[in-house]
Amino acid sequence: MTQTPGRTHGHRLQRYLAIVVFLSIALPAVISGSVLIWQNYQRTLEQDSLATANNYIDLLQGGMSVPLWNVSPELGRPLMDSILVDTAVVAIRVVTDRDEPFLEYVRAPNDSVASDHIILKRNVLHSRERIGSVELHYSLAAAQARAAGETRLLAIIIFVQLVVSLVTISWMLHRKVLSPLKKLSVAAAGIAKGDLKTNIPKLADDEFGALSQQLEIMRQELDNNFSELEKRVDKRTLELRVTNEALQGTLDRLQQAQEHLIQSEKLAALGSLVAGVAHELNTPIGNGLTVATAMCESCDSIKREMQSGLTRSSLEKFLREMDEGSQLVWRNLEKSAELVSSFKQVAMDRTSAQRRNFDLLSILQETRLTLSPAFKRTPYVVDIQVPENVILDSYPGPLGQVVTNLLNNTLVHAFDGRESGRVVMRAEKQDDKVELVIEDDGVGIPDANKGKIFDPFFTTKLGAGGNGLGLHIVHNIVTGILGGEIRLWSQVGEGTRFILTLPLCAPEEGAQEQDQSKSELLATI
Repeated sequence: MTQTPGRTHGHRLQRYLAIVVFLSIALPAVISGSVLIWQNYQRTLEQDSLATANNYIDLLQGGMSVPLWNVSPELGRPLMDSILVDTAVVAIRVVTDRDEPFLEYVRAPNDSVASDHIILKRNVLHSRERIGSVELHYSLAAAQARAAGETRLLAIIIFVQLVVSLVTISWMLHRKVLSPLKKLSVAAAGIAKGDLKTNIPKLADDEFGALSQQLEIMRQELDNNFSELEKRVDKRTLELRVTNEALQGTLDRLQQAQEHLIQSEKLAALGSLVAGVAHELNTPIGNGLTVATAMCESCDSIKREMQSGLTRSSLEKFLREMDEGSQLVWRNLEKSAELVSSFKQVAMDRTSAQRRNFDLLSILQETRLTLSPAFKRTPYVVDIQVPENVILDSYPGPLGQVVTNLLNNTLVHAFDGRESGRVVMRAEKQDDKVELVIEDDGVGIPDANKGKIFDPFFTTKLGAGGNGLGLHIVHNIVTGILGGEIRLWSQVGEGTRFILTLPLCAPEEGAQEQDQSKSELLATI
């Protein structure tokens, strides 16, 4: 089970206080008690035993002078017997001045409790002359036993005092420090979890009591501030909701405006297509009309000659003119039919967005043809360097829209201020893809604008032929229905290159919604 931070800190403080108490009370008590026990042991064992042994040897020294002087051992035996009453006396030896035995007593080995003993020896004097000596062997066994008992008693006393002191101090610390601290910790943990209604304990009138009061003041302040904050949040939330609704409405209107602008862009492309149709058909139809007019005049002339008299040469001239005229009318009508068929295919592709197999070169040529009126009024050239038989299973209409927008983009931006320019469209087949490059030698694109050219409504020609949607539509078509990708390379003063990587087989997509207005308008072509 994971411990709460307050409990962990309480245990840490408890351990810390226990260490402090041990180091400040227990450790000094143990050290001082050990020194006291050792000193008591040494005093009992050595000093007391040595003092007793010295008393005995002093008695022998003084009491044996008369017996030794009179050479009467019986006079010294009572004194020796009185000393031998102490069982710690192991042996007594009295010798003469010639070191001959005078009196001697050695206690039996089994009567001795320990082998450690003190040996004292004194000379016996009479009139300042040595008349013999006494020797006393005093055992330390009894002293050791007594010292051990005293040591045990002293150790028990010190241990009891230490235990009582530690228990008393621990109880006081727990009651006065740890218990209040634990209660405050539990209350603080409740506040930290967000329970601002938690109960703050009332403690004694001490430092912890003051801390408890401050914690209660803090809780009340936090509760008041939190309530005020909730009111502010509710107010801000309501304001944000209103603002979001307004922004959503603005966004919806912007999306509608964008759709209208995109529709306008499509209609502008449609207008360009219709203008191209009208311009391209005007020449062959005009030529045919002129030839037909000349043929009518020739017919009127031959009719007048037939009334006045038709000559062979006139008839031959008439037949020759009719043959030439019919050939001219036929060729111009055939060219018009081809143009109508080509424009109708382009129109169908643009309006229906139907998927079919098509030749890339044909689509590019048809697209260039629809834009020829715009380029004929300029000194700029569109060159196609695409191999034949690059067959795509894709959507020719959206692809034509992409090429149209890119070529129109060159007219608006690439050759600004240039007296000449060249656009090259080339393609290279790569496994299951084709790389289509549309490159111009125009003014190029500044680095600051390269990352924004595909953004909607971004244009440097706002109000001067640009609406900022052409390249946005190009990007959406290439990456959307065509399933490809488009990249840009451009250097200022060197030109711009759009690289389109398209799959030979476009991804499966549903047919796009048809533009009914364009269909109705183009149906008349």
